[in-house]
Amino acid sequence: MRKQLFTYQLYLFLLFTCGLIYFSFGPNSTAHAADITTATTFAPWTEGRREDGYTRNIYGYMVDNKNIINETNTSNGINLNFRVLAHIKWDQSTNTKYYLLLKSGATFKVLTLTSNQVTRTKVEDYSRTALWNVTVNMSDINADQVQLVLFDDSNSYGFWKTNGVADDGTYSYTLVSPVIGWNNPANSWPKFSSQTYAGQTTTLTLNAPDFQTNSNTLTNALVFDNSVFVPNLTAQKVVDNTLQSDYKVTTDLSQAEQVNALLPQTDTLFGRQTTVKYQLPSSPTSQTFQYGGLKNLILTSAELTQSVSTKANLAPDWISQVTTELGSNLTYRWFYATSEKPAFKELSSDYSDCQNSSGTFGQAWLTFPKDSKFLNFAATQNQLGHQVYLLLKIYDQSGNLKALTNPISVQVTTPVLQVPDTINFGTIGTTKLYGGGQLASQSSATDQLVVNTAGSWQVAATLGTESTNSIRKLNGWLSFGAGQPLRADQAVTVASGGTGPKTLPLNAKLNLKGYHHALPTNRNFNETITWNLTNQPTPSATE
Repeated sequence: MRKQLFTYQLYLFLLFTCGLIYFSFGPNSTAHAADITTATTFAPWTEGRREDGYTRNIYGYMVDNKNIINETNTSNGINLNFRVLAHIKWDQSTNTKYYLLLKSGATFKVLTLTSNQVTRTKVEDYSRTALWNVTVNMSDINADQVQLVLFDDSNSYGFWKTNGVADDGTYSYTLVSPVIGWNNPANSWPKFSSQTYAGQTTTLTLNAPDFQTNSNTLTNALVFDNSVFVPNLTAQKVVDNTLQSDYKVTTDLSQAEQVNALLPQTDTLFGRQTTVKYQLPSSPTSQTFQYGGLKNLILTSAELTQSVSTKANLAPDWISQVTTELGSNLTYRWFYATSEKPAFKELSSDYSDCQNSSGTFGQAWLTFPKDSKFLNFAATQNQLGHQVYLLLKIYDQSGNLKALTNPISVQVTTPVLQVPDTINFGTIGTTKLYGGGQLASQSSATDQLVVNTAGSWQVAATLGTESTNSIRKLNGWLSFGAGQPLRADQAVTVASGGTGPKTLPLNAKLNLKGYHHALPTNRNFNETITWNLTNQPTPSATE
């Protein structure tokens, strides 16, 4: 009897135990998608892991240099692209639900996405798992930060329950992305310096995705309008639960001698104004800074009669930036080029009279002496319509090129037409005055006609209004060379047939026909001359 009772009790115990097992591990899961809708802050992200060999791949988001979270701007709006490790037949699950966790300022909310807003595409198959690309249409999504949540409790194709966050199983069957900066992430970037030079390497970090073209080609979120700067995404990782895209901006020294692309846009700017655009569709913005630190050298022909220093043409903050970045033991050499011969050549090789054309950087300055051969060469080139350029190169103690300035233009402004202020014929003796004759200018050595223009030209002169003290009152007239007398009523050609810049002697003469009236003593007689330069059309070969 006791034996039968014991058997009966054991049967009931086993039956009760099996029931507990059935209810605990049966098909009806206790986790549900609504769990994530109660979130009040961002959740720790779910990192996927691809294992080689027989170890099982771990479901979750893939973030590394091969799997880049990025944005795409397509015809249907802005899309956010993720890479996820999941079941090899995950697309056959009908249990998948999608959510966006959004935070703007202190406001946090959960947004449920429809299946039309999300596209999942298989990238690569593994044994039982696959790499998937998940594309989220982010049109009209406005938030400082976002987090994409995937939920799938399908027994066949969903996620594992242990994919849930934390040890207590919170948000079971859930994959959570890193936190992603969305609106205005570029505002947190460190600013480029006011004077950036070729040679500097800058590292920038953006808590936001990278950029992808519509043809699915990854490209940098940074775009410079200056080919010297070369940006590259060096790493994408998750730091403190937040996506981090690291960029390294290097400088291509082989591009730094491009004259037309790198000259300062105005004569008052130190360096070339450069713009970097952050082309993230979610937050497009730009930043402008100066590249190179060197200002155009603008002189007048009168300044060539004294020494000229380039110290004021190099921005002081550019000098300190270079020495901070590269050290103080640096040397420099100046180079020049022309629009006719654009390859830069060392300045000292052709113009040895230039002072400090090489030396210790930051301690010596290129100086052109009085009547500098180089500056006179530049003036002549300018008159011919050609350009002259300077460039500063910086080297370390081993002679390795480390940095460059931007190239600059050397402009010597010379008046197109130069004539003497005064032509002095001295004192007119009574013999010449009453008897007539001709007087040559006493300042003939400096009585020159200087024309600074290309092509063919002609110079004419016209007398001004006759006054009480006009030479014409003495029956006199002026002439130049073998030309006809100057007149007040018409222009008289002084020089013609000239081509290109020229300097010609005026050979000014005062001609007297004879004066027969009373004349006050100690009176100065003069004439005012108006000069006019006109360019002549160049005859064609058929004329």
